[in-house]
Formats: sequence, structure tokens, C-alpha cells
Amino acid sequence: MKNKSIKTIGTILTILMIAAFANISVLAQDKNDDQPNENQTRENSPQNRFTGLLEGSWNVQVTRRNCQSGEATASFPTMSNFNQGGTMNDYGIAMAPAGRGPSFGVWNHQTGRRFTNNFQFFLFGADGVTTGRQIVRRQIEVNRSGNEYTATGAVQVFNTAGTVVATICTTETAVRFE
Repeated sequence: MKNKSIKTIGTILTILMIAAFANISVLAQDKNDDQPNENQTRENSPQNRFTGLLEGSWNVQVTRRNCQSGEATASFPTMSNFNQGGTMNDYGIAMAPAGRGPSFGVWNHQTGRRFTNNFQFFLFGADGVTTGRQIVRRQIEVNRSGNEYTATGAVQVFNTAGTVVATICTTETAVRFE
């Protein structure tokens, strides 16, 4: 009877050790593997877990830069909200609130913690008449904690005829709003 108890305890310990080591192996692989392997589908790939990383609201500090020299020309806060499914909205205060409308756009996961984001908003004169629009295209990288990101962007300013009248470069830092 004593031998049977020892065998049972040994079997239980073996099963527990196998389960523990299997779990550690899976967790270690998940933390380091940003690319799916040939046996993974898009839905269950480690890469897919990053798509939700950008979702939420962010306090963003935008710095406008001269595209040729990189010199900072202005800095202002904005707030960006990235929605599940790839849509977003943004509002900044680089100009008087009556000078621009809200931004609407889309975002896409690229790889790992990298995303692209394009959005536009309409511009208005002091009299409330539309003067054009701006389209912003940016590359975003979320940090490992998921609570900050940095971005670079290119802004095209269009007049009402649809002609590009200015191009602006930007850099950004952002902190998740909680």
C-alpha cells in the first residue's frame, strides 16, 4: 500500500511538473515572438495581440517641424482616440477652435507595436467659411508598457480647390489617458 501511494504521488508530481514547464514555455514564446509561424492563423498569432495595443484615448504633444531642417516651429497638445476596428478621431488646439473641425480617420496595425494612422479635418476662416482641409499621415510606435507612444507624421494642407498649399512634418509623444 505504501508503494502504491508513493507511485501515485510520483505520477501526480510528474503531471504537475509537465504542466508547469509547458506553461512557462508558452509564456516565454508569447513574450518574444512578434511574428506568426507557419502553423498559426492570423486570429491566434502573437502578432494579432498587438492590434488592441493602440486602442483607447491618448494625450499627445505634437511638434511641427521644418521638413528640410528638422527645426521645431510650433508645439501644441491634441487628444487622439483609437477605436476598436480601425477608426479614430482627434482634436488639437494648434489654432482657435473655430479654425478647424474635428478629425476623423483610420489606423492599421503594421507589425509588433508599429501602426499607421491617417486622418483629416476641415479648416475654417474667422467668418466660418471653409478654407480647406488637412490630411495627416503618421507612423506610430507604442512602447513596451503600452502606455506611451512616439510618432512621426507628414501633414498636407489643401485649399478648397484640392491643391496642396503646404507640407508640414511632425514628431509626437503621447501618454495614454486613463
